[in-house]
Amino acid sequence: MSDEIKGVFYESKTMEVGTMATKRIHDTMHDLHYYCKSNSSGQIDIYYLKPDGSPTAIVMETIEREEFDARFKDCSNHKCELKPLSKEERLAEETVTKINIGQQHLDRKEFNAAAYEFGQATKMDKANLHAHLGKGKAHLGLGEVDKAKESFQKMSEIDTLYDKENKHIFNEYGIELRRGKLYDLAIENYKKALSIDSEDEALHFNMARAYQESGDTKEAVKHLEKALALKPDFAEAKSLYGALTKKALG
Repeated sequence: MSDEIKGVFYESKTMEVGTMATKRIHDTMHDLHYYCKSNSSGQIDIYYLKPDGSPTAIVMETIEREEFDARFKDCSNHKCELKPLSKEERLAEETVTKINIGQQHLDRKEFNAAAYEFGQATKMDKANLHAHLGKGKAHLGLGEVDKAKESFQKMSEIDTLYDKENKHIFNEYGIELRRGKLYDLAIENYKKALSIDSEDEALHFNMARAYQESGDTKEAVKHLEKALALKPDFAEAKSLYGALTKKALG
């Protein structure tokens, strides 16, 4: 039946410690886990769990469905180590682990190890922006510009890169492209980002930096003017605009 109960569930309870005169109740709620399964009578059998999360054969109690719904929650409602992960969930966790290890190597400038870990993450999740960005950074650290460009190119083909909620990622991506002197890719990145959010002064400023470092002062000035129109007190934009216009006049 479609509403059959079967799996690990939990209920939140306050805990009693001590006995008789020393008995007291903790204020903190604790999540207690059990294996719950519908029986042939339509009631729910509540089983104790083994330490590894598998059910024992011991039924703690049998309750009506109405009481079960009031007391117990599915483990999807909180982070639960006892709930078996799906293949997709397990892969997602392994991907995050690889990315975190890669970032640790990157922070220590262990670029070969970082490139390997991020590379493994991209194999697990081809659309993971953090994995591609980290891999590109690692290759730049190794001086492997062509490999970095390949990673960044793959990243640019992931549509979600330019979602507004990922703005911090594509800003970081553009900065890495510029630092790697991949100006064409950097400018292409910012153009696409600006087509989605043309009112972002930081994007115009970063575009200006990319144009400036590529040698196109005229386009750099245009984007600085747009950045300052959007945010007149933008100190970094003011400073760069002053330097570039002074250079042009000189």
